[in-house]
Order: sequence, then C-alpha cells, then structure tokens
Amino acid sequence: MIRHILFWQLREEFRAGEAQKKRALEVLRASVDTLKAIEGLRRAEIGPNLAGGEYDLVFYSEFDDDAALEAFREHPLHVAHRERCAPYVTGRLAGDLAAEP
Repeated sequence: MIRHILFWQLREEFRAGEAQKKRALEVLRASVDTLKAIEGLRRAEIGPNLAGGEYDLVFYSEFDDDAALEAFREHPLHVAHRERCAPYVTGRLAGDLAAEP
C-alpha cells in the first residue's frame, strides 16, 4: 500500500476569514469525494492542517500499490479534481510513503 500525502496553502482570498475557509473546504471536500470511484484508490480525504504553520490543508490518500498511484495521477477524475482545486489552493508539498506490510 502507498500513502500519498499533500499539504496545501489556500489562496490569500480564502485565508481572509472563517467563512471563506469553510466555503473553500466544502468545495474541496466535494471534489475529493469524486475521486473515490478511481480503481486502486482505497481512501481519500482532505481537512484543515491541525498542526498549523504555512500549510492550511492536508490531503491524505491510500493506494493499492505504486501502479495505482501512477494511474491516479492522470486519471480523468483526478485531472478534473486538480482543475476544480486550482482556484482555491496555491503552494503545495507532497510525499509518498510505502506502508509496512
């Protein structure tokens, strides 16, 4: 299993207040829900980064294996998700971790 983790910064206009952050998160969560139909994706969720700091959001996902993660990257549902997210997020930090059997 592969764990794929992203940290995202919200664009400045969505960091201005709680209502803006809440609206952005609603849109992003709905978009993440569309990914769940992708074969090989076991789990996907997004939420506020409770640790704070420079990144506002954490996206966490689990895949069957490396091949599933690679297929996910260019899957049409994921491409559409990236396009929906672009107006809301900016800086990003990504990491992948192979889970111990």
